Amino acid sequence: MGARLFRILVGLMPREFRREYGAELCEVAEEQWTEARAGGAGFFGAIAFWTRQAVALLRVVGSVRESTGETTGGMTMDGFIQDLRHGMRALARRPGFSLLTIVTLGLGIGATTAIFSAVHTVILRPLPYANADEVVVLFRTDLETGERGEGVSASNIRDFSEAATLFDAVAVAEPWSLDLQVDGRVESLRTWTVTRGFFDAIGATPLLGRTFVDSDYDEGGSNLVVIGHRAWVNRFSADPAIIGEQLTLDGEALTVVGVMRSDFRFPDAAEMWIPRMTQPWDANARAADFMTGVARLADGVTLSQARAEATQLSATLREIDPEANSGLLYSLVPLREHLFGNVRTALFVIMTAVGFVLLIACANVTGLMLARGAQRERDYALRGALGAGTGRLVGHVIAESVILAFAGCVLGIVLTYAGVGLIGALGPDHLPRIDELVVDRTVLGFAVLAAALSALLSGLAPSLRLSRPDLRIALGDGARGSSGGRSARRARGRLVVTQVAGAVVLLTGAGLLLRSFGVLLDKELGFDPTDRLVLQIFAYDYSSNAERMTVVQEATDGMAALPGVTGVAITSDLPGASDGAIAKIDITVPFTIAQRAAPPAGQEPVAAVAQISPDYFDVMDIDVVDGRSFETFDDAATAPVIVVNEALVRRHFGDASPIGEELIVQFGQTAIAREIVGVVRDVRPFGHASQPRPEIFVPLAQVATGSITFVLRAGPGAAGLTQSAMEAVWAANPAQSVYGSTTAEALVSDWLKERQFNLFLISAFSVISLLLSAIGLYGLISFSVERRTGEIGIRRALGGQSQSLVRMVLGEGARLAGSGLVIGLVAAWFLSRFIRGMLFEVQPTDPLTLFGLGVVVFLIAGAATALPALRATRVNPVEALRSE
Repeated sequence: MGARLFRILVGLMPREFRREYGAELCEVAEEQWTEARAGGAGFFGAIAFWTRQAVALLRVVGSVRESTGETTGGMTMDGFIQDLRHGMRALARRPGFSLLTIVTLGLGIGATTAIFSAVHTVILRPLPYANADEVVVLFRTDLETGERGEGVSASNIRDFSEAATLFDAVAVAEPWSLDLQVDGRVESLRTWTVTRGFFDAIGATPLLGRTFVDSDYDEGGSNLVVIGHRAWVNRFSADPAIIGEQLTLDGEALTVVGVMRSDFRFPDAAEMWIPRMTQPWDANARAADFMTGVARLADGVTLSQARAEATQLSATLREIDPEANSGLLYSLVPLREHLFGNVRTALFVIMTAVGFVLLIACANVTGLMLARGAQRERDYALRGALGAGTGRLVGHVIAESVILAFAGCVLGIVLTYAGVGLIGALGPDHLPRIDELVVDRTVLGFAVLAAALSALLSGLAPSLRLSRPDLRIALGDGARGSSGGRSARRARGRLVVTQVAGAVVLLTGAGLLLRSFGVLLDKELGFDPTDRLVLQIFAYDYSSNAERMTVVQEATDGMAALPGVTGVAITSDLPGASDGAIAKIDITVPFTIAQRAAPPAGQEPVAAVAQISPDYFDVMDIDVVDGRSFETFDDAATAPVIVVNEALVRRHFGDASPIGEELIVQFGQTAIAREIVGVVRDVRPFGHASQPRPEIFVPLAQVATGSITFVLRAGPGAAGLTQSAMEAVWAANPAQSVYGSTTAEALVSDWLKERQFNLFLISAFSVISLLLSAIGLYGLISFSVERRTGEIGIRRALGGQSQSLVRMVLGEGARLAGSGLVIGLVAAWFLSRFIRGMLFEVQPTDPLTLFGLGVVVFLIAGAATALPALRATRVNPVEALRSE
């Protein structure tokens, strides 16, 4: 990066100089850097080395220009070097000013660069797939409501692919698992079964070996496996000779044909991929939407053309199976939008927020330099009167700006490393590529660019003002006893108003997010996730349901005997699961109400279904509000029963009690009438932000399933029982794998993590911006009091009271803060629309937030001006007049 910046600097030199000396200078500098790096020069050594090279380059240019008699406005390069030295000495004499300025710039540069690192890694960096802009993801969408499902079905996509003409490849991936035996225990590997053309549609290339080809999908070709990079490293020690080896997975020998690259993570960071053959049940599962569909557009085909063909093919599929595909429309979403759509807005909002922080920091530094320049205005005026040219005077200010910006850049880079680590630790796990955050060359280049911009913005106003000094003003209106001239006061005041306005914009965003988060947490989940351990297995490899339930019961008894466990329950679908640690088994079934007219085929109402053990509601602390829960006698030998939730009752029964009514529920091809025996309180299935939906519960003893999630109610430290709970499963059947485990509290927290992440970052930047604004306001008022010491002394000598002086100083601060507040609120009103999608049941114009914001701004402004106000009351009139 240093060599590249040096070449850029050489490119900025005069044309004749570049032509004669440029290549040689770059070659010499890079040779010296090679030697320095071989000698062990680290990060800070590199900064020092390239800084010396840049200074030497400026010296050479200055010498060449002096030898030819060329100058620039009275400022030679050699003179600029002298200005740099003079600036260092001047800044060293004012360590307080220098330290405050460097910290201010460092905060702005560090925060901006750290967030840029996240934006660059997550969004701006190209996807690791060939021609990724041609890849689209398919979703099943309801033609009438516009609601988008989670995915597609295998049969529909097979017919879609055969009839499509504008796609090179169309495929699906189905979530799966393979069992690997390790040390006498069976571990579950996250796997996807993929249809023909899946890897071609994505455009992914393997690290080793190959992916699946068409012949692999012929009869007998299902005994192949492609390994994910993570599994290759963690489970197979990154053995490059694994290609061609056979692994025993699910009791069968599978041959390894390829290992994927570390950056291949679609649909997610799977550990294995195996070919998916056409299954007997595919034809009866066209309404399913849990598989991921992906396609590649043919060369020259636009997205609008592909969407038009998808609409036509959707109509054809509705004709093929009107019942299952009623209202079906396949929508196409570009891969980049699919991966980053949910985070793009949030990251760009945060990037804009830190841009405000950087601008506020630059305004703060500008104000500090203007205030300091006002103290030296006589010196600049005398220099100008003695013949110093404009360029020479500008050089003094620019030199100091460059020094401060360089030091701020170094501090900012240090803070960037800390910020990137913090973002990586706090970022939600589902944020794409969050684990790849690094401070690379691009990020360091951005830091240098931010420092250069900071130097330009913070030094522009002081250099323009001080390059045109007026001796009469400097020795008259600007003398001690005034406040540095009305124009100077106005300039510094405008900077403070700008800082306050920028801080208000950020505070508005943070306040709205905080208010939204509070409203969100006030929503009842409908169950208690505290101190609940959850563990999931998929018990499908059994000869009969009786054999499966024997193993499940033995595992349940073993878990119930663990110390601290006060209850164990079973469910097929746990609220809060999101296909992370625990798979979401989100199944909906159609139903009709007995004794009522049946709706047309394909238009029956649907409800989410879960098979549960009798004590599930008690263990999860879900209230039964009407009727009863299931009992142990609700088994296969008794009448079919069902429990429904309040949402289903409100929608289909109104205020009437449904107890005793019958629902005809269709599981697969079988429809059975079940008596409603109870109503339970609504739960939020996908975290606080989700809405309750119609749900039905059936006894596990009456409707069999292999999707088993154990819920253990225990005291604090429930997560510590994970290994013991797994041992209970293996004690019942050593060949039964455990798919995943976590706590119910962690599942709920995962749904909040992205909002917490956004709230933390914007709040942190808002606090920084408010702090910088307070510093700027404090500095301005303090400087004003110092410059008006003579005036204050005269007021005191003429009998002015301390209260009037305090009102005068506080009034000046209040006027500036009030102006910034008004401007900031107006700007926030326009900008808050961009965070509307990040809010939950809170409007961007929320009056409570805006009122609280105004109070906070005035309190901070009052605190910032209180000390200068008290200092004004302690001015000794005699000493003040004597100093004049």
